[in-house]
Amino acid sequence: MPLATAEDVAARIGRPVLADEQPRINAFLRDVTGLIEDYCGRDMARRTNQPITLYAEGGCVLPVPARYQSFLTLIAVHQDGQAVTDYTFNGRQLTRDPGWGEAAVTLTASWGYEVIPDSLTALACSEVIRWLALSPGVGKERVGEIEVEFSAPSSAQTLSPATRTSLTPYRRSRLGSLTLRREGPSLSVRGWPA
Repeated sequence: MPLATAEDVAARIGRPVLADEQPRINAFLRDVTGLIEDYCGRDMARRTNQPITLYAEGGCVLPVPARYQSFLTLIAVHQDGQAVTDYTFNGRQLTRDPGWGEAAVTLTASWGYEVIPDSLTALACSEVIRWLALSPGVGKERVGEIEVEFSAPSSAQTLSPATRTSLTPYRRSRLGSLTLRREGPSLSVRGWPA
């Protein structure tokens, strides 16, 4: 399910979408949704009653990949075709006292936003409108002092730097911060021994 519809794009361009534009706009909406989800590292659009297969490696903890953690609701858990009910789930991992063994675990779950945030809809539409405005093979156009920059035909269908910046609140942080301390004498602000 895309983050926006052709009607959302039409509202932003101020005219109805023509019948011959509809397939292209729908394809762009699916493309931009995939690019946004990949960039953010998680699924945004709601998936309902979908299977997720996890591979247990022994132990009591079975982590759920971050991609599926947004508003994740578990419906059922199966391992080797048998329903599993003796687990706890904290939103990020399933814990089971007897352990998970090494067989694949299938979750039936729903995840993603039930209602797409308006900011994601706006970003998806702005990218589609930008892609529609570019001619194939043109990477950038400028009106003042006329400038056209040519690039590979597929390179125009990437997220713009402005969109990537706007997606910061939705992006999964990959790593935490790490404080490094140097061994040796403490230095003052000027770099002299304190």
